[in-house]
Amino acid sequence: MKKNIIQKDWVGVAKIGKSVGVKGRVLLHLLSDFPETLQEGVSYLTKNGELTIETYDLTKSIAKFMGIDSKESAKTITNLILYTTQETTRQHCLLKEYEYFWFEIIGSFIVENGEILGRVQEIERFCKEDFLWIQTSDELQKQSYPRRFLIPYTKRYILKVESTNPKSIYTQFCKDILENS
Repeated sequence: MKKNIIQKDWVGVAKIGKSVGVKGRVLLHLLSDFPETLQEGVSYLTKNGELTIETYDLTKSIAKFMGIDSKESAKTITNLILYTTQETTRQHCLLKEYEYFWFEIIGSFIVENGEILGRVQEIERFCKEDFLWIQTSDELQKQSYPRRFLIPYTKRYILKVESTNPKSIYTQFCKDILENS
């Protein structure tokens, strides 16, 4: 394996779990809503270098990587995260209308009635629902609003997403959430 440095435009797609059997197979824990990003013959970057999927069983989420041929060698890759590029993710995953990749959402300004409430810092999933962690704008923090607040990523609150520069999410009722946070 060749060592590489993970760059910020790389996307984590799976975490390698425990070894399964004695032939180097491992359990994969998906970190993506798009299991189709994991494909046989495709190489993924890890903090220790590249790994290429030799075989992959989507139904059982079990993979075998080239060069990993024993239980002992499989244990050496346990807990590594498989990364791919944002560009590759876009190529392999077809989104439905009003769906966006998390990396397209993170960094977006939250705009409500022309006012910037803050910027999306990260996304959390609770009980199959996505929530946006918002870093409140400096201007609103000076008015004693909290530094961070959380908004649900649902049609009730999200009116429109523009994933071009500047990335912006137009909302409703989110200032109420901020005021009550």
